[in-house]
Amino acid sequence: MRRRCFWFSVQPVAVMLAALPAWAEPTLPASPHPDLLRTYYDYGVAEYCGLVDAPVHNGFALLRLDQLARGHVGPTDEKAVRIMALRAVDDEYQDRGLSGQKTWCRTEGGDAVRRFTAYFRNRQLPPPSP
Repeated sequence: MRRRCFWFSVQPVAVMLAALPAWAEPTLPASPHPDLLRTYYDYGVAEYCGLVDAPVHNGFALLRLDQLARGHVGPTDEKAVRIMALRAVDDEYQDRGLSGQKTWCRTEGGDAVRRFTAYFRNRQLPPPSP
């Protein structure tokens, strides 16, 4: 009887641990402009985490303008992509909870800051999304 109780108490923990890698990467909605969607998403994460400073904002603005020009994105498509990204950021923030937010800001927020700062300094487009 003790063995059976032990197995039932360990099984849910094992299932939760197996699902952890699925939480690591956000699932962004399908978009005709995935690179622009990722740019808006990353900036939203940086904003939620309070990581936006002048180089981050300027890098975002330059990258956004570059992607809009290269992708021939119109104002209607841009607005739709921006709304999709902001919804994805909000959903991800709510899914993380208070303790998960710290890890989210450290990982995804830190990556976003590095990406925008590097673009601001080097003016080179990041590699395209897969």
